[in-house]
Amino acid sequence: MSDQSNDPIVEQFRNQITDTDLAILEAINKRITTVRKLHAYKAEQGYDAVDPAREDWLTQYLQRCNKGPLSNDEVAVLWRSIIDSTLREVARLRDA
Repeated sequence: MSDQSNDPIVEQFRNQITDTDLAILEAINKRITTVRKLHAYKAEQGYDAVDPAREDWLTQYLQRCNKGPLSNDEVAVLWRSIIDSTLREVARLRDA
C-alpha cells in the first residue's frame, strides 16, 4: 500500500471534511443552545418540554428536504441521535 500522507489531493479532501465537521459541530451546539432556551420558556409557561409529534414532524420534513446522497432511513437515524443528544445535553446543563 502506498503512503498517502504526502498526497496533496488527500490533504485537500481531509481539510474539506474537517471544515464540514466543524460546521456540523457549530450547528449542533447552536441547536443545543436554542433548545435550552425553548425548554426554559416552556417551563415558564407550564408546557411539556418534549413534543414527540414535533420531533416526528421534523424528521419527516427533513426527509422530504433531503437531496441525498444520505438515504431517508439514515436521515431518521441521524436525527433521532441528534435529538436524543440534544435532550441529554440540555438536561445536563439544566442540572449543572
